Amino acid sequence: MKLLDGVFTISDEIWDNAKRALKVRFNQSSKIEICNNIIKDFEVTNPKSKYKSDLEVFIRESKLEDFFNENGETIFVSTIHKAKGKEFDNVFLMLENINYESDGAKRQLYVALTRAKENLYIHLNNSFLDNIKAENLERLEDKEIYLPSNEMAVHLSYKDVWLDYFVNKQHVISNLISGDSLSIDGDQCRDLNGQSVLKFSKQFLNYIENMKLKGFQVKKVTVNFIVYWLKENETNEIKIVLPELYFVRID
Repeated sequence: MKLLDGVFTISDEIWDNAKRALKVRFNQSSKIEICNNIIKDFEVTNPKSKYKSDLEVFIRESKLEDFFNENGETIFVSTIHKAKGKEFDNVFLMLENINYESDGAKRQLYVALTRAKENLYIHLNNSFLDNIKAENLERLEDKEIYLPSNEMAVHLSYKDVWLDYFVNKQHVISNLISGDSLSIDGDQCRDLNGQSVLKFSKQFLNYIENMKLKGFQVKKVTVNFIVYWLKENETNEIKIVLPELYFVRID
């Protein structure tokens, strides 16, 4: 619910009405739990007065992973570069055929090692860390051969979709929620009514073709996130759809 211009304090009535409206509109959304956790955290830190500016700062300065259910088993897959500045209780570091000779590689490795708050697990296939000693350090050797996964989920980012295509799709996108099913039709995705809601970038179309060469095909597409994008030199943000694609091996 939107506050009137010049109103900066969120009354209890408006706050409760907004929570009810959220539940009615997005109860079937795959991200409703995250939204509820955001609301609960804000209520804990602001038990009395609630200000619009405080809510905006709280949301902008928070990290998405802060609001996942702590009892769940969510795993965040990231490159070392994208993990910079973040911290996690448990970090699993995959160092396959890593070239650690350059200063840049050593800096990246340092970033990766310092992301863990409690436990750090390093999986590697060479011996350059054999001389490291630390308290509670345990080394295990695994010679088992693991076959590639037959299924893969890919979360698309801004670079994977044609951003300008969304400009004329705002009405259609407004009817979508996270978790809705989509279907692929060539270079685009359609909703359950057959309306086109997004087009892939050339970069991601190449990715799909490379996956086909590896024996994978798209099994399912869903709406992952609906976020706002502000085009350079524009003043109004537009909604864009970032989908999740599930690939399965067919050979």
